[in-house]
Amino acid sequence: MKVFVGIRAGYEHESFVFPFAKTFIDELDRRGIAWTHDPDEPCDVALLVQWATDEQTVARMKARGTVIVHRLDGRARALVKVYDNDEVNRRINRLADWTVFQARYVREHTVNECGTIFGVEAPIVQNPQRASLIYNGVDRSVFSDTGPIEPLAGEVRVLHVAFSMGTRKGVPDLYKAANLLKNNPAIRFYTIGRQNLDLTHGPLLANLPNVTHLGVIVDRERLASIMRSCDVLFFPSYGDYCPNTVLEGMSCGLPVWYHDSGGTPELVRDEVTIAGVPMMPENPVYPLYVLLEHKQEMSRRAVEMVRRRFTAERMVDDYLALFERLLAERRVPVGSVSA
Repeated sequence: MKVFVGIRAGYEHESFVFPFAKTFIDELDRRGIAWTHDPDEPCDVALLVQWATDEQTVARMKARGTVIVHRLDGRARALVKVYDNDEVNRRINRLADWTVFQARYVREHTVNECGTIFGVEAPIVQNPQRASLIYNGVDRSVFSDTGPIEPLAGEVRVLHVAFSMGTRKGVPDLYKAANLLKNNPAIRFYTIGRQNLDLTHGPLLANLPNVTHLGVIVDRERLASIMRSCDVLFFPSYGDYCPNTVLEGMSCGLPVWYHDSGGTPELVRDEVTIAGVPMMPENPVYPLYVLLEHKQEMSRRAVEMVRRRFTAERMVDDYLALFERLLAERRVPVGSVSA
């Protein structure tokens, strides 16, 4: 089997932009499974990472007999960016043999109509019966609770990671929490990403004495070492689809202080355990207090959650099983009956 993994040209090595694809191809390499970013190379299956491959390229691959698997994030218009991409996604989805959702929230968000600032948007998914859920996985050879740490100041270190910017990333909530706690020198906030570019609160963060901005970090090993050096992952993003940052943080032993929306709650809690505490607008810093009171137990739960549900091995197992099933469908002779 050879797999095409669609990544937008120029971003092949930018793991912070496409962490799913980086984790996926690293696991394929470990298994000795051939893959390519070149859509003109013959391949058996094309895994389309959302918005990375244009409609004409997908049509050419399909015409060659390639099985098309369309992995969906969500909606461009819901994020208020690259507005035309939702219609492109609809057309590509019509070509797909199968659709993969990253979370139950993504299914609801793309199978049904959705209200946005542009009005009510039509569904993205054309055939919901030909679809399934596969959660993202994390590479525990990189993001692990054991390994090097990066010395950071503070007795309590709260980490916020946001590589892309937008109102949904919760920078105002980050500012509110840090501002409330600015008189406690023991608690420090560390930010990785582009929080300084937030239009409403980026400049305000720079004036807080308890906030240290580390910038964009593309080295995954260093990102993991910083995560291991912290105590809590603050993830105030709302409506996020299946955030890799949450999985990476939990895998490094960080319990999550999170916005109770989107796909994040599906990652942080299930019927077996809870690895974080949701934000409380009426008492903004109480969740941090709870997490620190139960720090060791919550850290253990976070790692256990990833080991049980969100490893790269489990994720790739699920994708390969899907690919094999779809290829087997192609091999069934016309007119035969298949289960």
